Amino acid sequence: MSGDKTTESGLSSSFGGLSNATNSQGMPGFAHPDSEYILKETVEILNKIPAGKRLVAAQSEHAIPVTVIMGRETTYSTQDEAHITLMVAPDYKKNLDLVALTLACALRDIEQVMIGFRRPDRDLDPVEYASMTFSKSLDIIMNMCIIADELKEKLGYSKPLDLVHELGHDDLYKAYKNDLNYDELVEVFIEGNDKALNEGN
Repeated sequence: MSGDKTTESGLSSSFGGLSNATNSQGMPGFAHPDSEYILKETVEILNKIPAGKRLVAAQSEHAIPVTVIMGRETTYSTQDEAHITLMVAPDYKKNLDLVALTLACALRDIEQVMIGFRRPDRDLDPVEYASMTFSKSLDIIMNMCIIADELKEKLGYSKPLDLVHELGHDDLYKAYKNDLNYDELVEVFIEGNDKALNEGN
């Protein structure tokens, strides 16, 4: 993408000027002191893999704001479907690949909204609500598998795939590697959810 705003010199403008970042409720003072560094490093990682580069380009095109805050674990929130709050664990410097994976999932979450794939209204028919929630979840998890795989294959990072395993998505990852079609992926996802429910009982 020409004029990409995600280069080092343009990072602040692309991600909304994080030196003055606020949390998702607009309250100042929650920005991580290393916000600029964290985003610079994670964006550089994502720009080195095909799926990551596409997501970063989409973020730049739509000017999706990202706020980095301190957290006990690395995760994200997109409560308003327009802004990403990236929560980063204290040991982030040893796990920038995991932070990059988390950012990629957050970007895909917002990208879903940009293409009209919004969160379902809770007033919907329960069956339709469950179907839409299921589809969104499957899409995010498949994106995670693709990013984790590319981080391993292209850059040698193994922890993202370890996380896919820890989260119980091994079967979906294998399905992706075996190039299964969407209907087959849905079957694998349903079987995985059923298995998790049975193990939890």
